[in-house]
Amino acid sequence: MPKTFFLILAIAFSIYIVPQNTIAQDIQDWNLRGLPEGAKARFGEGSITGNITYSNDGKRLAVPSSIGIWVYDAETDKPLNLLTGDMNGVRNVAFSPDGTLLVSAGDNAVYVWDARTGIELRTMQGHEQPTTDVVFSSDGRTLASASEDETIRLWDVHTGTHLRTLTGHIKSVRSVAFSPNGKTLASASEDRTLRLWDVQTGALVRTMKLYKTDEIKTVAFSPDSKTIASASNHNTAHLWDVQTGKLSGILEAENGSDGHNADISVVIFSPDGKLLATASEDHTVRLWDAQTGESIRTLKGHTRPVLSIVFSPDGRTLPVLSIVFSPDGRTLASASEDETIRLWDVRTGAELRTMIKHQTGSGTVMFSPDGSLLVSNGESLTVRLWDVQTGESLHTMEGHTSRIIGTVFSPNGKTVASASGNWDFTIRLWDAQTGKSIQTLDLHTHNVNGVAFSPDGRTLASASWDLTVRLWDVQTGESIRTLEGHTKIVNCVAFSSDGAKVASGGMDDTVRVWDAKTGIPLLTYKARRSPVTCVAFSPDGKTIASGSFDNILNLSDAQTGDSLRTLEHTGDVTCVAFSPYGRILASGSGDRTVRLWHVRSGMLISTLKGHANTVSGVAFSPDGRTLASACRGGPVLLWELPFATVE
Repeated sequence: MPKTFFLILAIAFSIYIVPQNTIAQDIQDWNLRGLPEGAKARFGEGSITGNITYSNDGKRLAVPSSIGIWVYDAETDKPLNLLTGDMNGVRNVAFSPDGTLLVSAGDNAVYVWDARTGIELRTMQGHEQPTTDVVFSSDGRTLASASEDETIRLWDVHTGTHLRTLTGHIKSVRSVAFSPNGKTLASASEDRTLRLWDVQTGALVRTMKLYKTDEIKTVAFSPDSKTIASASNHNTAHLWDVQTGKLSGILEAENGSDGHNADISVVIFSPDGKLLATASEDHTVRLWDAQTGESIRTLKGHTRPVLSIVFSPDGRTLPVLSIVFSPDGRTLASASEDETIRLWDVRTGAELRTMIKHQTGSGTVMFSPDGSLLVSNGESLTVRLWDVQTGESLHTMEGHTSRIIGTVFSPNGKTVASASGNWDFTIRLWDAQTGKSIQTLDLHTHNVNGVAFSPDGRTLASASWDLTVRLWDVQTGESIRTLEGHTKIVNCVAFSSDGAKVASGGMDDTVRVWDAKTGIPLLTYKARRSPVTCVAFSPDGKTIASGSFDNILNLSDAQTGDSLRTLEHTGDVTCVAFSPYGRILASGSGDRTVRLWHVRSGMLISTLKGHANTVSGVAFSPDGRTLASACRGGPVLLWELPFATVE
């Protein structure tokens, strides 16, 4: 009997544990897909960057992100593919009607992909500025692309041939839509106009103009091709008669209620044409009666702006920065800057589930003291803890009410500190084991730009827009002292390795060194005639590295402030870190690169490329063999360092 029991227990345990290992392996596999040269892992899927779209059979969802285009299984939410290439910023994607092709818009080109294999088939170039939207005609033979160059281009899908260019808008074209009957193309522009074009000839049919808005952001046809809906600034959406070009309805709040209280980003019809859905920067989605313009229901749950909408063809819906109706009109999906895609019951307004949650590691990044964890801050008001071995997100710490600017581990690895701005102005301390908030430090009167723990972990230093550096008692949360002297915003702060000194850098172009115990200023110097963006002490405390807006990384004597060496990027130097033994320096920049330098000689050892945006954080692992880097809106990348850098 005991043997039988333990055999059953062992089988049950193996059944449970295999899926868990499979999930972990899937995460590791996707972390390796499409990595830049020299990188060995990626943590996070990247931020959502534009409209998402369903395949016509409703089985796949394409999501543009800061690292490429993710294609998900719409039923399981699991990734099927990641399309990467020479794209520089994907704004919109679209499946062909038969589901065999996927197109994307973002930089000055339109890209066509095999939707099953992810192979790039062709690139269609001709726009002089970034493309903003791309859409298939109903028969799948023609593509229309909109651009910031004020034009719309029509393309033959299968050959890539440019058919014609539609001109007339005098500002950026934001959105295009084919009518369901295939005869008309509508375009929306920042020039406050909607234009209708004859698809066959390219002739301008009609121009509709708004006078009380700065721009028209999006356009959509009703299923019967008789009505156009558009979304604009000033919290309103408009309905237009296609035949006459006249305004037939306005969707807006009445007496401050029953409407959006921030700009509407997108509007779209339900499959039967009876409802309209609008997505807004006020974090909500609203449903309206398409005939009467009456507000029916408000869907609340997102914590950041909902920026676009698109219909799913089959009954399920998923979007990114968008909202989507199911074909039967009963289900709606919405995607937001909070990096979630949520599914809603249209009849009740109930949230059914969160389908996909993208994870980003933008901002600062730091290893735990034992090297097993990474902490980073993302775009959606969250602090994340990552398992370095598996790439899994272990904890998502939420509580800040505005953008998080910096995060840091305590020396013992038990606590994480995060700093925030934009009307939050707080520092939060978190338990790294549980992800729970410990306490909030809230005496700064403006944005907190950076935080740093003392080597013994008892003191926390913070730099702020209020022109001060504050020192805090970590145990009690009380402010110990305020360091005053900067005449402009303080951008960054760092402790020396012995904890005796604090260095700060600010918009007044100065680096200042303070006595950590007394708060007495010890040294003030100008490394450059440019604001200081980041500071770091070398491990031996003899050198201070500081970055600036003039592309220069400066190494200075920590005693005198004399410049020892200058190292140059091709963009603002935004972050800097010494290796554990101080022989190597890593710097991140607005030129989207990470550079590794030999400290003593100033020699450039290596340039790491692969981030799609400004590099905002760099950190060495405790053994000095791995570098972590983060960029705004992107994932954290781990780099296997060149042999020459290993200490």
